[in-house]
Amino acid sequence: MKNKYIHICALSSLVLMASCKDVLDVEPYDRISEEIIWSSKANAETFIFGSYGIMERYNSGPGQDVYTSNTLANDGTASNAFQIFREIISNTYNAGFDNWAQVRRCNMIIQKVAESAGISDEDKKALIAEGKFLRAMSYYDVARKIGRIVWIDKVLTEKDELLLPTTASPSESYNYIIKDLEDAVQDLPKTKIAGRTNKYTAAAFLTEVCLQALAYKNYPNAVSVSANDPLLDKVITNANLVINEGGYTLESDYEGMFNQSKSTSSEIIFAVYKKAINTIIQNTPMQLSIPNISIDKIKKFEGSPLFNKPVPFECWPEHFPAQNLADAYLTIDKADPTKALPWNETSQYKAAVNEGVNVMIPHSRNGFPFDKVPKAPDENVLVQGKIKAGSSETLWTLNNENRDARWQASILSDSSSFYGQIMTMTMRGNSGRWISINGGDWGATSSNMYWRKGMYTNVSPSFLNTVTTDYHYVSMRLGRVILNLAEAYLLKNDVVNATLNFNKTRVIHGQLPASTAGNIKDAWKDYKIERRVDLVGENDYYYSLLRWGRFGANANNGNPSGGTIQELTEPIRVMDISKDRKSFAIVTGPFNNAYNQRIFKPERRYLFPIPQSFIDNNPNFAPQNPNW
Repeated sequence: MKNKYIHICALSSLVLMASCKDVLDVEPYDRISEEIIWSSKANAETFIFGSYGIMERYNSGPGQDVYTSNTLANDGTASNAFQIFREIISNTYNAGFDNWAQVRRCNMIIQKVAESAGISDEDKKALIAEGKFLRAMSYYDVARKIGRIVWIDKVLTEKDELLLPTTASPSESYNYIIKDLEDAVQDLPKTKIAGRTNKYTAAAFLTEVCLQALAYKNYPNAVSVSANDPLLDKVITNANLVINEGGYTLESDYEGMFNQSKSTSSEIIFAVYKKAINTIIQNTPMQLSIPNISIDKIKKFEGSPLFNKPVPFECWPEHFPAQNLADAYLTIDKADPTKALPWNETSQYKAAVNEGVNVMIPHSRNGFPFDKVPKAPDENVLVQGKIKAGSSETLWTLNNENRDARWQASILSDSSSFYGQIMTMTMRGNSGRWISINGGDWGATSSNMYWRKGMYTNVSPSFLNTVTTDYHYVSMRLGRVILNLAEAYLLKNDVVNATLNFNKTRVIHGQLPASTAGNIKDAWKDYKIERRVDLVGENDYYYSLLRWGRFGANANNGNPSGGTIQELTEPIRVMDISKDRKSFAIVTGPFNNAYNQRIFKPERRYLFPIPQSFIDNNPNFAPQNPNW
């Protein structure tokens, strides 16, 4: 656990100083020759460590979730996402097509290590495999976004043809990526060093690459998945390698995996680690997730309780969990504990709530009644209701008791305890959305929820952008590999093995009763819910939706392969709760960002364009992706 990714620069310097002291004592003092870099394993590793920036595109955090109904955003995050889900980008948009500088570094590792006279043959195998892993991961990000890549497998010189072509199809791209990853699985060591790849890291990513590759076969035409497709066998083989031989275990403390308490959990296969010596809150996902609320702001809206610090939260909140996501966290039914249902479909909800009762009145800053919820003029009511007289339930109990354990581990909702504060998000609470609308003060949530997942609680003295902190990003873990395995079995129409596997995360992470899905349709439904909540905020959901859309049928709500994707067009929902927690309304609306003008054009949305300026400069990059 010594070599962490954040230490790349410092570690590189230390290694070079230790192994090249005499060399550094001569001029020029700011250069190290190639011969020195590739003269030994230790020196070569300094260059390799400096190439791990490639893995930051797989960091946990909001990622592409902001394109989906998981997230309600504002400010810059909303503006960037709006371009995508409103379908207003043009063929000039660059989703990361030009990754060639990264690829050159990888090719230098592969070539220079092979040529080195000072590195042993055994070490060469491992270092070359590491270079291939990094090359594959650089290309995979391009392939999942754009489909076609510019495959380069050597260090180009001025004598080489530089106007190279793109691959002919996504399948050709994935063939190269899969080959690199298979080579990496073969030759990488089993040794686990935090922030560095090994055999199991490569196998874990390979399971997901193969699923994406299968989805984009025959693109842009429909894909027909055969249960005997070799790609499915690769998913199963590599998943079992990780599960059975890797020594990783599912983490019972789900929340801890994503904060300071379990940053090196035995479930984590690959993470990017940052250290407080050169990391501040502003450089982490916490900056755009934590509110900016003071006691003075709370008092303006007669909110309570007051925080026990004048200003505990001073961040720049821009994205929040949507009610759409919240509804995916299942609740154990009190009448039948073998069932896990959406919170508003349980027997306890049905017994306690009168839907259709009008509980909404126009908002007022002062004197707002404790038993009502505000009505905004530009929002539409989907459902409203009130707890029946005599019921012991409240909106808090219905939302929190017997619920998926990942609910409170991932999301801060009404009455959540966080950083020594009780955060109330009812009307006249201390951190709900009405603090920041209808003339209120900026800095509160837009959805009456905040992210808990990925938030550290040991920052001091407050959540201020300049406060230093450790931080880690989870890029791959055992739970994700198990879910990839479950998906492979679903594509083989093997309901038994599919449910067996996705029930592992459902039961251990969610503390829910196992799914009893007995047919492929119900298994897909339960699997999609499970993957959504288990991997939320891990840069997965958007790509999974696209993959399922390509598979079609049960994977995409009965729509054909390549059809529209309901989850990418559904309106964002928000729930407001009265101060006495007996009245509520679920609404949809523009939320200040025209946020519900969601469009999905299946003829082009499954892949971004090759930036037209690149094609204009090099016709060998043509043709442009379909319909761009």
